[in-house]
Order: sequence, then C-alpha cells, then structure tokens
Amino acid sequence: MKKRPLCMAALIWAVILWLLGKAGIPMLGYDPPSIPLDTQNKPVMVAGTLYHLDTYEYQSIFYLKQAVLINQTNKSIKNHTSQNTIQKEYPLDGIKVTVKQENLPETLHEGMRVFVSGALEEIPLPGNPGQFNERAYYYARKIKWYQEANHVRVVDKSYDLLLRFQEQMKQMMKKGLSRSFSEEKAGILEAMLLGEKGNMEKEDTLLFQILGCSHILAISGLHLAILGGSLLKFLCRCSVPWGLAIVFSAGAMFFYGGMTGNGASVMRAAIMFAVSLGAFLVKRTYDFLSAISLAAILLLCESPYYLYDSSFLLSFGAVLGLAMVYPILFQRRKPKKRTWLGVVAGGMCSSFSVWFLLLPLVLYFFYELPVWGMILSIFLMPLSELLLLSGMAGGLLGCFPIALPGILAGLGASGILEMFLVMGRMLKTLPGSLWIVGQPELWCCMLYYGAALLLLFIKSTSYTGRRGKWVKILYGMAVALLLFPFPKNSLKITFLDVGQGDCACIQTAKGSCYLIDGGSTTVSKVGKYRILPFLKASGVRKIQGIFVSHMDQDHVNGIQELLEMVKTKETQIKVERLFLSFCAGTKEELANLEKLGKQAGCQVIYIQKGSRIKDKDLCIECLGPEEIYEDSNESSQVLHVSQGDVDVLFTGDVEGKGEEAVLNLLQESQITWEVLKVAHHGSKNSSKEAFLDCVSPKQAVISCGKNNSYGHPHREVIERLETRTERILITWKEGAIGMYVRNPFFSDKGNHDKMSRNQEKTLGGLE
Repeated sequence: MKKRPLCMAALIWAVILWLLGKAGIPMLGYDPPSIPLDTQNKPVMVAGTLYHLDTYEYQSIFYLKQAVLINQTNKSIKNHTSQNTIQKEYPLDGIKVTVKQENLPETLHEGMRVFVSGALEEIPLPGNPGQFNERAYYYARKIKWYQEANHVRVVDKSYDLLLRFQEQMKQMMKKGLSRSFSEEKAGILEAMLLGEKGNMEKEDTLLFQILGCSHILAISGLHLAILGGSLLKFLCRCSVPWGLAIVFSAGAMFFYGGMTGNGASVMRAAIMFAVSLGAFLVKRTYDFLSAISLAAILLLCESPYYLYDSSFLLSFGAVLGLAMVYPILFQRRKPKKRTWLGVVAGGMCSSFSVWFLLLPLVLYFFYELPVWGMILSIFLMPLSELLLLSGMAGGLLGCFPIALPGILAGLGASGILEMFLVMGRMLKTLPGSLWIVGQPELWCCMLYYGAALLLLFIKSTSYTGRRGKWVKILYGMAVALLLFPFPKNSLKITFLDVGQGDCACIQTAKGSCYLIDGGSTTVSKVGKYRILPFLKASGVRKIQGIFVSHMDQDHVNGIQELLEMVKTKETQIKVERLFLSFCAGTKEELANLEKLGKQAGCQVIYIQKGSRIKDKDLCIECLGPEEIYEDSNESSQVLHVSQGDVDVLFTGDVEGKGEEAVLNLLQESQITWEVLKVAHHGSKNSSKEAFLDCVSPKQAVISCGKNNSYGHPHREVIERLETRTERILITWKEGAIGMYVRNPFFSDKGNHDKMSRNQEKTLGGLE
C-alpha cells in the first residue's frame, strides 16, 4: 500500500462514504430531496437541460439535468416569460420525464433547455424483499424524481453539439445494424453495442442469462478493451503517429462511453484505458491497481451512491478477480506455444478467478446462478472479441447505400449469435439452468470475503501448514453457507405489497411454500416484478400449492403471469398444485386458468367448505365457499391457516352471502385468531360488525394500493377494526408485512412486524 497510495486513498474514501451513509447524512441517504412547496399530486413546472431521449411508439422518455422547480405567482404557466411574473427556483437535481407522443414538440434534441409541466413523483423504495430498488438505481445516476408530463416546451433551441453528434451516430448505427442483420439479431447487437435494449426480445435476454453471458449485453470494460485496443492497432497500421493514435483512441472511448449512457462499468474502463495509454505515452509503468483505484475515486466523487450499485460493484469485482486473484491462485509459467487446450485451461482459470470474487455479489443482487452456463461460458467467451468486432463492422458498413458489405462483415457475428441462441434454448430445457439459491445474509457475505482474503494470503505466502488447512476448510464452509443456507426453524407468512391487489406467501420450516392469490390492478406485470423476485430472494424452487380465492384480476393476473413463465421455462420454479373454487359467474375464466395450470405442469384441484390440505404441522382448511354463487366475491375462498396454536384467517374478497355462511361456521368454533387478512382490501361491503366481533383478531392486515380509485380501505372498516384489534397494518404504508413463528412448539401469543422498505429488516418473531 505504501507503493500504491491511490489504493489506500480509494479504500479510505469508500469507508468514509459508507460510514457517512450509515450515520444518516442526507446527501448519502435515500430520503427524497425536500422541496419547500406542497407539490404532492399537483402539476408543477420544472426547467432543465435534456441530455438523453428515448423514443417509443406511444410515448417518449427523456432525462433532465440541472433541473429546477419553478414557483410562479401572478401569471399562468403559459405567460411565465412576462416581466411581471415573480419566479422562485428550487433545485431538483435530475428528473426522468415520461410524455405521450402527442404532447411532444416537433423538434427535441439533447442539450436543449425545456420547460415541463406535470406532477412530480418520488421514486419509490422497494416494498418487498427481492424487488428491484428503483431509488438506489436512479439516485446513483443522479435522478431523484419521476414526472408525468402533460406539456413540454422548448425555451432554448441551442442544443449541445457533442450530445447531438453522439445521438446521430447512435441512430446511424441502429440503421446499419437493421440493414446488416435479422430483426432479432439486430436487437441483440443494439443492446450489446449501443446500450439500447428496447428492441431485444425478452426470451433472448433470458437465454444469455442462462448461458452465463449476460454481461456481454451490457456496455462494459470488455467492450472498451476490445474496441479501444482494435482501434489503436488499426491507427498504428495506418501509419498514424503513435502519440496521436493514443490520444484519438482514448478520446474515442470516452465518446463511445457517453454515447452508450456513461454507465459505471463503461467509465471505469474508459478511465483505466486512458491511464494505460497515458502511461505508455509518457513512458511510465502502468500500474493496474493504481489505475482501478483512481477510477473508483473519480466515480465515487461523481456519485457516492455508486458504492451500493450492483453494476459498479460487479464491474470492479470482475476486474479485480482477473488482476489479483488469478496471479495468486494460478501462478504458472506461460507456455511456449499457444494451444487450444491451453486457451481452455486459461479460460477456466480466468472464469474461476472472477467468480471467486463475484459469487456473493451475484447471489445478493440476483438470487440465482446459471450452473450450466458458468461451465459453457468458458468456451463461449473467447468468441466475444470476434462477435463485438464483427457486429460493429456490420453496423458501420451497413450505413452505406449498398448493404452487402455490412452483411458480409456481420457474418461472423450472425453465426456466433445463432450458436449462442441455439445453445441457450438447449440449456433452457435442462434442470438447474438457473439454480435459485436465494439472497444470502450480509454476515454470510462478509464471512465469505474474510475467508477468501485469508485463502489468498496463505496462497501468496506459500503457507501450507495446519493453519492453511483450517483456512481452506473455513472457505469451504463459507461457500456452503452461500449456496446451501440453513433452513429457518420457523413458519413464515408474508403479505406482499402488490399495490391494489392481494398476495400472501406461506413458507414452512421444512421448506414447503404456498401462495394465496397474486394479482394487482395498479402494478404492471406484478407476477414478474413483485411475486417472482420475492420467491427467488426467499430461495423458493418449488411451490407446493397456489390458492386462487376468485377470478378478479387483482387476485389472479400475477398468478397467470407466474404460470406462463413456468410454462415457457422463463423461471426454474415449479408449481405442483393449483387450488380453485367454483363460481357460476366466472366459468370461462376458471377454465382458462385451469388450462394454463395444466400446461405449466400443475395438478388442478377444486376445493370448497371442508377441504383440508395437510403439510406436516401446517394445516390449510377451506371455510368457504359453501355453495356455488353467481357473484365472484361471494364465491371467494376463505382459508384457515394453522400450525400449533397459531391461526390466521384469509378472507379473499368475501362479502354478502359468502361472509354470512363463514360467520355461521366461525360462531360454532372457539378459535383465537392471531391475524386476519381483511376482506376486499378494506371495503365497507365486507368485514361487518358481527363478523369482526366473532373473529376479534389480535392483528389485522389490509392489502391495498396507495391512493387507489376505490378509496380502500374505507374509513368505516378502519373504525370497526380499531375497536376490535390491537394493530392494523396496511401494505401500501408498511411494505411487505411478515410473520415468523419460531420453535417447534407454539404459544398463543404472536408478534408481527413489517418488512421495512429499505430492505434492512428482520421479520418479527413468535416465540
């Protein structure tokens, strides 16, 4: 470290930022910026400089920097230029603006100053474990707000020439790729070379993930190393002076990084590439660790939030694995001749070195491993250089009036992509293609890195004594804890935050999993982006049963998505059974869901009052419907979930005759209810006084969306519950609400706690 002061400076800087974040310093926290105005759900006007624009069929998304909120008095927004108008400006940082195409001005280019009118929204925190953290992602990129625009006006048409030129180059490349490749492969190459994933098919993204090559799709250091090195060699062969070639190559890589989005991995590679060329230019030794430390310092100065960003951590981890781990673990003399076997062996060693550092990070952020792809990628990665160069050549030559040169130049990329896709589809059918492990605890990750550092130390010092063996055993235990975490000796029930809808997950101490409902009318693709990530983060590989209370979309559309993904092998989760109930008014919907369930490999079972499912100590008993009603809500399933002395009542959307029939049944029992999942999202048409008097739960959970159009939960229901229960929890306020039941012997007292939205949580215990 004495010889590398930048390494120590980078480490100290990262630790300082982490400690400041833990201390709650506002500039490093995830609380939204304060605005001295009441802007909640109100249209406001902001001004900012447009620096990135994405155009789609029905809407456009653009990003503003140096944005300010304009508070005007005396004059309307349209007359804001009047000298009689009093204006105050409040800085907002960056904004992501979504606008319909009909509300866009005819000309809109990067660098223009624009006024935007529309409601500002805070970027939400994740409501469930495993859910993508939008706020962390965008804060790292200096985006602090969302805005739905209803009016956009350009006030300064003098756009940024560099940004405009970058956009023109990108559009030219997209046109060239579309002429040189098929539509599917052009979409893949747009993602790979330009950072534009909008035209890439979702199945192809999954196939690259299964192959363990998904990092090729992100603009990274690999791209800059290949493209920058190739450009430098080309310029030298064209007799360009060495100094000029170096400067031009470094500048071209920064230009390319800006054109593709200035991601953390891209800028890290661009900085290191420029440092290496600069060292060569001034005839100084290039020190890799100093270069990567400088890149880390500069990026963390630019945005301290990168310290928690997955792309930043994975990019630096992969490079450190190759530069530090590989020389220590595989210290061998270079072979005199370069053979195919030597290339494969080198690829295996390089791959192991990268995974040696990235294993905890990949599991922590993505919860699963491409088992077969990790092996196959060793043989596929050597083709990445040809793939990128051929794809780039095809895109550039495809811009010429005659498309043939681009097609010929892109033949290599077309063939390699076809091979990737075929192999991905083959692996997709194999079990374990994406092995779900779950999100490891932070202490498991720290234990792993501690053991890894000790192992590297003993390898670098050639220490082989008894302590060295114990270190290897410790490392093996750390790996085992990551891949095979200890099962929790508890029953866990989680009420997910799915917006205006319902979804609950029951996980037993023996590893069984059951879902009760799964749908939403306010969250798009709730099955893919809320339910499935939660299951993966929880390490669920098999669902023993899914109960669908009734066929309303806010209870079933997420289940339909999940079954569709199981059917198409988009996820490796298996579903064994689907529990439905008859309803005279939804026969067609039930038939469609039954068909989808069977296609996904489920056993479809219809249950009614008296049906009982036993799973060791867990019992799920159906209390309704007693009859086949015409109304969907009256036909809703009512489930009694019990283990030991713990009883939880799930009521779906039951109301009317259905609620009355269940009430008659409950009045005959002497059950003490720990938790009631309140019916119909807290609607006043359910949970009548007599029903709540009979149940009298210790805790009540209401699943509904914030500011939903139905007004759920209704004030009448809240008032009825306040006098009959100890605590009321609402998902839109609390996020996912969890309940632990610990120990094999259960008491009749429970404690239920919310899962905090910052994901730093432990569920409540029931001792």
